[in-house]
Amino acid sequence: MLFNSKQWTYLQRGYHLTPRELQIARSVCEGLEHDQIAKQCGIKYNTVRAHLGNICRKVAVKGKTGLILQFLKVVKSQKKE
Repeated sequence: MLFNSKQWTYLQRGYHLTPRELQIARSVCEGLEHDQIAKQCGIKYNTVRAHLGNICRKVAVKGKTGLILQFLKVVKSQKKE
C-alpha cells in the first residue's frame, strides 16, 4: 500500500476528488491497468480514461506516472508540516 487512509483523505480533500476519482486514483497507485480498474469498479474502459483525465486535470499532471509522483511529493511535504 502506497498511502495510508489518512493520506488518501488528505489527497482527496486537497484535490477535491470525488469518491469514484479517489477509487480510481488508488487503483492507479496500486499499479492496475485501465482494463483491470474498469473490471474492478464495474465500469467501462473509456469511463476509467475519462475519470483519470479529470484526476490528472485536478492534480495538474500528465499521466499516471506524474500523478503518482505528485501524490508522493504532496504526502512527503505534508509529513514535514
